[in-house]
Amino acid sequence: MINENELRDKHSEKSEELRRKAADLEATLKSYRREHGKLEIFFDQVIEAIQPVKESKPIKFEQRSGTPIVPVLHLTDLHIGAQQDANEIEGFNAYSPEIAEARLTDLTERWLKWTDYQRKAYPINDAAILMTGDFISGDIHEELRITNAYPSPVQVAEASRMVSQVIAQIAPYFNSVTIHFISEDNHARLTKKPQAKEAGVNSLNYLVGKMIEATVAPLSNVKMNIYPMIEKVVEVNERLYLLTHGHNIRGWMGVPWYGVERKVGKEAQSRLHLIMQEATRAREIGFHKYIFGHFHTPIDTVLYSCGASLQGTDAYDHQAGRYANPSQSAWLVHPRNGEFNRINFNLK
Repeated sequence: MINENELRDKHSEKSEELRRKAADLEATLKSYRREHGKLEIFFDQVIEAIQPVKESKPIKFEQRSGTPIVPVLHLTDLHIGAQQDANEIEGFNAYSPEIAEARLTDLTERWLKWTDYQRKAYPINDAAILMTGDFISGDIHEELRITNAYPSPVQVAEASRMVSQVIAQIAPYFNSVTIHFISEDNHARLTKKPQAKEAGVNSLNYLVGKMIEATVAPLSNVKMNIYPMIEKVVEVNERLYLLTHGHNIRGWMGVPWYGVERKVGKEAQSRLHLIMQEATRAREIGFHKYIFGHFHTPIDTVLYSCGASLQGTDAYDHQAGRYANPSQSAWLVHPRNGEFNRINFNLK
């Protein structure tokens, strides 16, 4: 039997309010799961419609003996779909989908020639490509929505096609090509403000990565790794790189040197504490170098490396008095001595 006090508590205003909130939360959760399911189905349908590339015959190259060296190509901030009229910024730069594709073609050819030249001195059998986001222009700003060459869905398709062509051209020249792709970035996000949870999946850049993966699937010597997260430690020839896009680094107007140093220091300190408590996780969370993009300027120090932008100077940069050549970076990796022979390919 329920006594009078229990009955009163059961039907009190506080109890009614708690039950209402619980019902609202349950409804919100059901709606979230439904929308999340729709996004996954959409991704699957798009990927199923992709036409994979055909595998080319391997290109023979001299197999040298000695410590293996791995060439790295860092692709970041391609901003496919963006347009920039040269007349608007005093002729400093111009950009369009056609220019983007021409620059990627030029980059691929020059990187392969550069790698072939390095083979005269070093045993190079395998390669790595690091991809750190902002592959599309996106619609995060109203001015981009108005001035982009085509809408975001087309940007996704074109970005995946262009990058897949780069991979397909590179693959025959190596025994293996390993790709590390960070999906969480800035321009491809589907929310007005950057989110924290599931930001790596709720992003059109995740779809770019999945479409590239499906397109290059027939290439037997290519391994594609997609990381739907803001940061990930990856291994390249026994060197550990902490990859991120870079939009989580605090800064304002230009290269935030203090912001980068502070971010790298905080990451190193927090990960060191975990490693000291659980040494077996050292190769999972420890890192030799922080690799990112976002700031459109090539930077290289002992602790971190920033890639440039394929787009180069735009009206926003010009307004702030900043200028940066359109370029992408590359370097060689020795398992013990680390990175060397870094080059920034300036593109026309």
